[in-house]
Parts: sequence; C-alpha cells; structure tokens
Amino acid sequence: MQYLTFLLGSLMAMLGYREPQGQTSIVRVSGEQAVLSRTTVSGDRARFQCLQSESGNCFYRLYREHCREQPGGELCQRQALGDFSLVVGGVRDVQGLPAGFGQQVRARNAQRRD
Repeated sequence: MQYLTFLLGSLMAMLGYREPQGQTSIVRVSGEQAVLSRTTVSGDRARFQCLQSESGNCFYRLYREHCREQPGGELCQRQALGDFSLVVGGVRDVQGLPAGFGQQVRARNAQRRD
C-alpha cells in the first residue's frame, strides 16, 4: 500500500497536480489498529485523507486544547470540535478550524467520554 501511495503521488506530480500551500502531517499507527492518515492544513481549512486502515475506516476526533499554569505544573483541557469517519481512500475538507487544533485518528471508533 505504501508503494502504491508513493506511485500515485509521483504520477500526480508528473501530470502537474499541485496541492495548495499549507502544512502537511502524516499519522501512522502500527500494531493491532494500524492506520495511515494524511492531513493538510492551510489557514482555517484542513483536508483529511484516510490512506490505510485495518478496519477499512479512519475515525477522527478534532479538538482544541486550552492550557493554563497551575501550582506544580500546567493544566490542560480539551474542547471537542467534532468527530467523523472516512473510508479508506476517502477525503474530507473542513473549514473554520481554529489555529493549532489537534486531532486523533484511529482505525476503530472509540466510545466518546466527553
């Protein structure tokens, strides 16, 4: 699958396809819940791509973390921004995200505890 992703990316580059400028991150989790995901952020817009998953889906949780100094360290709280899933090969664009948002991606859906 990794070679296929590399080959498709190379082919698209040769054909002149260019992604919009931004910051790209790749999340790879190995083991029982293997998942490979790519996120590209540009301004308040993010593009999420599910490249590979043991379950056939990538489950995303977006959040914003607020931290403040406390005696003895820093206290952080997470504010949920949204949850969604994509099938392998799926792409989703999300607009209106705050700068510095965080994400978790899993191969299996986690029970929500918020």
